[in-house]
Amino acid sequence: MRPSAAAAAASIVLAAVAASARPAAPAAPAGEGGEPRRQAANTSFRAALISACLRAERPARVRALAFDGSRLPASVAAGHEPGSRPRCGRRELRVLRFEALRIGGERTYVRRGGCALPCVVRQATVHVPARAFAHRVRLLPRTARNGNGEPVSGCAQRARNAPQSAGRELRRMYYKTPAELRARRNAGRSGGIGASWSNYGDPGATYRSPAGRRAHYNYLLWNLPRMERGLLPGGGIVRAILRAGRPLLLCAGQRLTLPAFDRAGAANGEVVFGYARVRGASGRGRGSYAIHGWVLLGYRYLDRPFVWTVRRSSPASSPPTPPAGALLRPLGGGGPARRH
Repeated sequence: MRPSAAAAAASIVLAAVAASARPAAPAAPAGEGGEPRRQAANTSFRAALISACLRAERPARVRALAFDGSRLPASVAAGHEPGSRPRCGRRELRVLRFEALRIGGERTYVRRGGCALPCVVRQATVHVPARAFAHRVRLLPRTARNGNGEPVSGCAQRARNAPQSAGRELRRMYYKTPAELRARRNAGRSGGIGASWSNYGDPGATYRSPAGRRAHYNYLLWNLPRMERGLLPGGGIVRAILRAGRPLLLCAGQRLTLPAFDRAGAANGEVVFGYARVRGASGRGRGSYAIHGWVLLGYRYLDRPFVWTVRRSSPASSPPTPPAGALLRPLGGGGPARRH
């Protein structure tokens, strides 16, 4: 079965990322400080500490923003987060405490969405303006990041985000097995779509405005919900919301292949994440800055062709597309994640 023309073009991206030769380490980008690392981190967070509840002045009027400053067609309702930690009040929003990004000239936080089952309202994870709140959030020290999100060398492969390429089959690919759910204290409030890899594929397709409009986007992540040895506590935390078409610089040699499972816990595919650098504009003549994190590059469901969720920025002459299965090993029955 021949992959589509779009998949053939996109496959060039990972071929370059996997190349063994690395360019010299660039200077640390503005706002990222310190020397670039050789290997991107994927370490845990204490979920109860990384968020705070902030009282919104007018919760119904809080704007949902993407990293490029554009407004997303998603409502930002307050007080509908049963089971979340911390448990926020009816006029409060749960925001992450890692950093305050300047987007389009204003200070913003990441509003941490999601919900516990049964959901009252599925909350979108979005950037929200700091001026919407009565007080500023008390940010955590940089050490609280546990090495996540730090710059690495060799981020030079140009690509564009393409979450709209994700199909419905990604909703049937889970990152938690039934056994892993039973071992967790919140097993009774987790699972289903809440543990699906589609949360990191095209989450924008899940949320819509009151008028029914949707936007395709996915996430730049501090860390992933799984690691080499299984589930990652406090994993899958969002750093930035990236709209479809957003330019990315993929980092050479920074990929992680993770297993996917069906509802019964049987392996049914793989997902591939890559580490990327994304530039943001501070606005109002304050220049730009760069942030780093994990982004979904694509996935394979059962024995179907690989689906890419990134695309090369500009088509160019390149080596032929690798044969099916050349980029990913056979399914390992839920074995460890693979770095490559």
